[in-house]
Amino acid sequence: MSAPAVPNRHPGVMFEIMARDQRAMQAFYTAVFGWQYMEGESGFAYIRFPVRMQPLLGGIGQADAKVPGMAPGHAFYLEVDDLDAAITRAVAAGGSRLMEPTDADAYRFAMVRDPEGNAIGLVRPFR
Repeated sequence: MSAPAVPNRHPGVMFEIMARDQRAMQAFYTAVFGWQYMEGESGFAYIRFPVRMQPLLGGIGQADAKVPGMAPGHAFYLEVDDLDAAITRAVAAGGSRLMEPTDADAYRFAMVRDPEGNAIGLVRPFR
């Protein structure tokens, strides 16, 4: 995989998970990822991440509804050091497995679902 001749612009910089039960989802993501929240004016629970310089990766793939995690739509991925440990925490906190750990190009990833059924991609740090 080679880098584009001109650097890409407009990286993903924010995500939102719109929950039916906000407090339960906050508890799930805290249990799995250790997130802490800051409440916004409208009661939105913001998650702040430390500033880090690291490569970002995005892409457009071909949907295949027969393959778990590859249905049409969009996905976001969270960096974790240990895929199996993150999957175990997600299942213990009420989530479920969606896609087993898989290698693709220069990264390894997996997918789980939170208790409300939202797909969550997990990816090890890029090499």
